Amino acid sequence: MTFQPPYRPSGRSVWLGKDLVQTDDWIVRLSPATLEEIDAAVRRLRGRNAYDTPVAREEFPLATMADDLARMRREIATGRGFFVFRGLDRDRYCDNELGLIFRGFGAHFGHELTQSAFGDRLGDIRDISDILVERSKRRGYQSGGFQTAHTDPSGEVGIVAMLSLKMAMSGGESLIASAHTVHNMLMDWCPDLLSEFYQGFVLRRPEADAERMGRPALIGNVPSFAYENGWLNCDFQHGYMRRAAEHGDTTISPKQEAALGAFVAISNHPDVMLKMMLEPGDFQFINNRTILHGRADFEDHAAKAERRHLYRLWLNVPDWPRMPASQSTLVAADMARWDAMAAQHRAATPAWASWTIFRSS
Repeated sequence: MTFQPPYRPSGRSVWLGKDLVQTDDWIVRLSPATLEEIDAAVRRLRGRNAYDTPVAREEFPLATMADDLARMRREIATGRGFFVFRGLDRDRYCDNELGLIFRGFGAHFGHELTQSAFGDRLGDIRDISDILVERSKRRGYQSGGFQTAHTDPSGEVGIVAMLSLKMAMSGGESLIASAHTVHNMLMDWCPDLLSEFYQGFVLRRPEADAERMGRPALIGNVPSFAYENGWLNCDFQHGYMRRAAEHGDTTISPKQEAALGAFVAISNHPDVMLKMMLEPGDFQFINNRTILHGRADFEDHAAKAERRHLYRLWLNVPDWPRMPASQSTLVAADMARWDAMAAQHRAATPAWASWTIFRSS
């Protein structure tokens, strides 16, 4: 019998990149009044290290766009699922000031989360594979190259945000796609393959992450699609699926391979994917439950200080429904352990964090 999913998403959350590239209403151009408000906040925060204490919402008022922010929060939650903010003068601010601005904006959308055992809440996205040479010691965002469409680990992470600091020599565009569109295309063209994503795939996290979490590397079976509390949530961690198979935790069946092939082909198709270049000063907020994100291949600068560089935030949105337990692969207890471990390492080795390693090399 043909598989019938519990829900078919419709409305603004279902979109094609080929259509949105013809519009620009997903780009928010910061007004002169808002830019003045940002400038004032930066002056008040000057002297604070952007990597340290979070910027509280009340420390970074955005009264000039209060109504717009409320609309954007709704749109990210249940609409198209993303926005790009444009208008910051990159040359006006140093990297530290841009980090403060980014964290200030983030506070209006959710609560910051720790992103790794380095305890980083303001994450650095750049290729340091020649510094942390051993693959097991670095995260995926610390390497270069193409990244296929995926979600970040689910559970606490509601919004993933990126701010561009430096561009690669060529390439490196941001790639995003609607997970709801991918769902519906699978439903229309190959419903039996869609069923594999509701049944789930076995996932395995990196050994280094598992050790730092104090948890087994084997996560177990996780559905890529789950409908709960009126939300269709997507968790697609392709690398974790492949890692489980490589370690012998599972065998990916021919039908599952066909399903994965269809998902990857659809989500990365140029008609489905929206491709955009985040120029220095641009920042992007996406719903980690409904938007898949990736990265185009790029040629980077040889000089470390000139390499492609973005800041990243992971945000929890308290008023969103809880992620289904079956999809919660990264939870608050994991992050608390990361914070505790980072505090211990910083006390012993102040230069332990990845961004400090990069700067000092």
